Amino acid sequence: MSTTQISNRARTYARYTGVPRQLACEAVAALLPSAPLIPAPAHPAQLLFESEVFYRVLGSQRDFSEYPFGIRYVQPAPDFVRLHLESNASLDSMLAGLLPRRTPMGTGRDEIHGLNGVRIHSRTERGIELRRLGQPTRLQLTGPSRRAFQKAETALAERIHSAGGEASWLAGANWTTHERRWEDERQPITYEATWRDAAWLPSGLLRRLGLLHTVAVPQVVTGHEARLGEWWILELDHDSETGLRRAELVQALTDSEHGLPLELRGHRDLTPGESLGLVLLKSPDRTATLQLRYDRFDYPIREDRAQMFAAIRRRVSAVTGEGPLPAMPGCSATGRHDRA
Repeated sequence: MSTTQISNRARTYARYTGVPRQLACEAVAALLPSAPLIPAPAHPAQLLFESEVFYRVLGSQRDFSEYPFGIRYVQPAPDFVRLHLESNASLDSMLAGLLPRRTPMGTGRDEIHGLNGVRIHSRTERGIELRRLGQPTRLQLTGPSRRAFQKAETALAERIHSAGGEASWLAGANWTTHERRWEDERQPITYEATWRDAAWLPSGLLRRLGLLHTVAVPQVVTGHEARLGEWWILELDHDSETGLRRAELVQALTDSEHGLPLELRGHRDLTPGESLGLVLLKSPDRTATLQLRYDRFDYPIREDRAQMFAAIRRRVSAVTGEGPLPAMPGCSATGRHDRA
């Protein structure tokens, strides 16, 4: 592969994953020329695992962060995915969302929160690797220091124990009684047939999270799933002066080589102060739908948020330009699609 080819492919890789340029060049140089830049998980268990991870990432969003969900970049591989976290705060939020724990409920029946059956398989100077017992699954978290990981994990375990719960990830290579019961009762969401059919979408989005800050320019991204994972909704809040770059994000998500099997099915323009802007993307086989919701909101910048929002403004200002979305058949003058 020529230097020019590596450079071009590295630019595309960085756009989808958010990785720094040098890392992108190294990753692309290590690939076979025919290998996809953004590989899909090689094993169905890994794909389902990543769909759960993305669900927990959405649910763990609590505070403002420089990058969407507090994830600076991702590094996807056929047998694992690595998330590089931006700060200790995003680490605290991520561990609270992912690590499994038994939580006493007011009904008298305990529940498992987090990723059932997951353990910390290994530790490095800059992170940890999570795996699910008995399955070929791997998630790597990196970014903050080893001490930061240890501190965050210890604090989480103490909060769980003080509430009368159990930090299940500390149980070693065996399932806890509650975890095994949860699994035997097929409580994890990945046992739902609808979820399993649509799992390629949240997994694919997780592997392309860089698009939410290299192509799109929201201040804040939140979201949730609906219909047992058949619908995934991302809410992208922009400030009053920033372009939306909807067309650019749609083009990247639907790209035939690096994107996902999605088609633009409708959109509605954002009317300031009146209605959300919507973009609807669906898979041709109708297994999954992605809805992008756009709004403008100038968040109050308190003193403790000043540095964070300054960093967000720098990130947003680095991405410029905006193209129009194509007109859709059956659209009204306001841009509403009849079926959206």
